[in-house]
Amino acid sequence: MSTLNLSQISAAVDAAFQTTLALANPVRIAPQAIGDNATLRTDVYTGPKGAGFVVVATMDLKWRTLVIAKQHGAETSREQAAPTLASLLAECDAKRAAAYESRGCSDKDYVDAITKRSSSDATVKAEGDAQLTAVLAGRLKVKADIPKPN
Repeated sequence: MSTLNLSQISAAVDAAFQTTLALANPVRIAPQAIGDNATLRTDVYTGPKGAGFVVVATMDLKWRTLVIAKQHGAETSREQAAPTLASLLAECDAKRAAAYESRGCSDKDYVDAITKRSSSDATVKAEGDAQLTAVLAGRLKVKADIPKPN
């Protein structure tokens, strides 16, 4: 399987919704993998406001579980619209910035390392080299832990 993006997950929800809508009697479908990072399921309900069904996709972004739910019936609170890619990217950027700061690999740490590397003092320059190596390794780890959605 492959890693799916936001538009593919939304398309899968829409397709499953239309298929379920066409059934005379919608049935529950247990979660099914639709990629390395996502599942899709259909729940059937009878609630205080009436009966219906909801198609739910969950997508693991490593740093957040995204849920998209499209429902048919009177219980509109079961609906969860897909976020925009722009809002997910902004959330990702904020999480990365906080992680850079807490892990000692912020922009300030980077500039400090570069400044030390440009020193004429060999000891300070060596400190800068070591600091830059640590900052870059930290930033790569953050990017692996908090990958950008697509």
